[in-house]
Amino acid sequence: MKSKHRILAFGCHPDDVEILCAGTLSLLAKRGCEIHIAVMAGGDVGSPTLPRFVIREQRLQEAQASADIIGARFHFAGGEDLEVEYNDAYRRRAVRVMREVNPTIVFTHPPMDYLIDHEETSRLVRNAAFIGPVPNYDCGAAVLTASKIPYLYYANAVARKDIFGRPLPLTCAVNVSTVMKTKTRMLACHASQREWLRVVLKEDNYLEMMKRASEAEGRAAGFPFAEGFIQHLGAGHPQDNILKQLLGDACREFDGGNVSKATK
Repeated sequence: MKSKHRILAFGCHPDDVEILCAGTLSLLAKRGCEIHIAVMAGGDVGSPTLPRFVIREQRLQEAQASADIIGARFHFAGGEDLEVEYNDAYRRRAVRVMREVNPTIVFTHPPMDYLIDHEETSRLVRNAAFIGPVPNYDCGAAVLTASKIPYLYYANAVARKDIFGRPLPLTCAVNVSTVMKTKTRMLACHASQREWLRVVLKEDNYLEMMKRASEAEGRAAGFPFAEGFIQHLGAGHPQDNILKQLLGDACREFDGGNVSKATK
């Protein structure tokens, strides 16, 4: 049965969404939600050998193929790698995507991560979620009358720690054990990144790297594999945990961000 909920997972680069929350998106798609995947930048520096325009085209095609696996719609905001910043041009890009989708739930990067592009995307998406419904903000895309401030969730940081090595205060985790094959298939679409990650992170198998991270998330939450999230609870945003409502026992909430006090 089709759900009334539209979901927007808005990452910085092609493959970010797959690593951070593709399992949760797959579960929500199975529950009838309409899924949208967006990237701020086109991944145009993500190759040690290919020129920017070539690798960008390849990576956007990979992102589309990944989205197709769960029947998601793919959006490219038009940004450039290593140039994402919180400025007027990028704010308008983010709000245009937000208004095109008009989501109920938004996923993005955490405010603190290993890469500045990720952190700036987090700020841009947070801002877009809040000001998307504002009638007098002109970004070139119309405000829909049904628009309202959506639920906003930050995925866990890469390597599950901030830049000082500290764990993030997760508010919930989603059991993605039943959809790990789908998550792996989606990430496998981004084949161009194996060579890149071998050079940059000295990691030869990006699929195994993702599985290890999902296993670590799972151990903290009492699941075989999981994806962790922090809900944005600032003024104006919904305060209840809609992931728990939609996913039931597959979503485990944490007491005050303390993973040692996970509650069912």
